[in-house]
Amino acid sequence: MPSLPIASYPYAGRDDLRVMESLVSADWAGPDHALAHLTVGDLEWWLASAGPEVDWSSRIRIWSIGGDPVGWGWLSPPSSLDWFVRHGLSAAEVAAVRDQIDGWQVEQARSIAASAAIAAAEDPLAAPVASDPIAVEQWAVEGSPDASRLAARGWEPTDTLLTQYGQQLDLELDPPRTPDAYVLRSLRGIADIPARVEVHRAAFAPSRLTVEKYAILVAQDHYAFERDIVLEAADGTFAAFAMGWIDRVGSVGEFEPVGTHPDHQRRGLGRVIMRHGLRLMRAAGLREALVFSLRSNAASEALYRSAGFDELAVHRRWTKPLER
Repeated sequence: MPSLPIASYPYAGRDDLRVMESLVSADWAGPDHALAHLTVGDLEWWLASAGPEVDWSSRIRIWSIGGDPVGWGWLSPPSSLDWFVRHGLSAAEVAAVRDQIDGWQVEQARSIAASAAIAAAEDPLAAPVASDPIAVEQWAVEGSPDASRLAARGWEPTDTLLTQYGQQLDLELDPPRTPDAYVLRSLRGIADIPARVEVHRAAFAPSRLTVEKYAILVAQDHYAFERDIVLEAADGTFAAFAMGWIDRVGSVGEFEPVGTHPDHQRRGLGRVIMRHGLRLMRAAGLREALVFSLRSNAASEALYRSAGFDELAVHRRWTKPLER
């Protein structure tokens, strides 16, 4: 067992987000960066996408050993967990922290289910709450020690897969050729946000993205209008988009999200935008770029390969039922 005490505390604001991001950045800067499964851009996108009314103290918890932050858990209701534990810890330390994160996930999932049941009982118009077991969810890289760990603890693999793509930025990238009748540009400022939200909602319908959520996004430390790239159609609307995140400390970039309006699909617009974004990441001095794709989404899988990305890993969703 770890010789130093393990402690945890609930998320309390932007300073804690920066602590979490510093752990992620440090891993990308270190020798084991190929094992990291997310970037700082993911954290800021998740936070903004959830909206302004979220009680983050109940969804995020940070763990430390001997007072030094070493990892965190991020719960997406009702029961899905994203987690991070930095590399460099002993096997015993990793196991102890992971066990505590898993225990917190179960506790929070049961609390959410109980609150839903109480609310339904107090509302005569509410639909009955299902009596099925609660199923907690996590992701693990195929063939990794964490996948073996989940299997040993009774978790069941699902058929839901996520491809992690990567591309080294050590080659010169020619400027992409913009199709006629489109203008390749970055967002110019807050005046572009409504149109940017509109094209996102069209590309990912049904989408819950709002102007209010986007206002949270543009206030994040790693967001930049310059890297929020769009193709503008002849009528002034946005036809496609790609948001590029840059982590200078970790020397890694990520695209999240990438999409095209249904009226403009199958014209190669996504590749044009991503190649431009890769040039921006290379100009910032980054070592590599990432993008993630649901394996079942044939269009995005083809897009990322056409933009020069290679498969790095496959993540599988695992579930475990819990009795109420």
